[in-house]
Amino acid sequence: MPSREHLQKQIQRLSLTDKQALQIWLSKEIKRDMRPPAVEPATGREVVETTQAGRITYQSELVKCGKANCCCATGEKLHGPYWYGYRQKNERLKSWYIGKSLKLMDETEAADVEST
Repeated sequence: MPSREHLQKQIQRLSLTDKQALQIWLSKEIKRDMRPPAVEPATGREVVETTQAGRITYQSELVKCGKANCCCATGEKLHGPYWYGYRQKNERLKSWYIGKSLKLMDETEAADVEST
């Protein structure tokens, strides 16, 4: 990836019309990047509540544990609800478990949790 200084020099060489077109395009890209992700529930999960803060989507979900003899296997009763956080990172949807109660996180905290 080119350095910021290199990009700035390249942009300075553009015509006013090209700079304006670049500004419009860049504005759209920034808006897209700032949008929290739309999250479809995973198989075996049921969304109870959704909230968004910044670029993070939080969902309270009822879940199946995966044990064959559990009451959730028949769909009788799911476990939870439990909170999960979701955000886009490099075109991929990243998720993490939060717990029984919602704890909002900033971008740095979310990145730390994702990496563990």
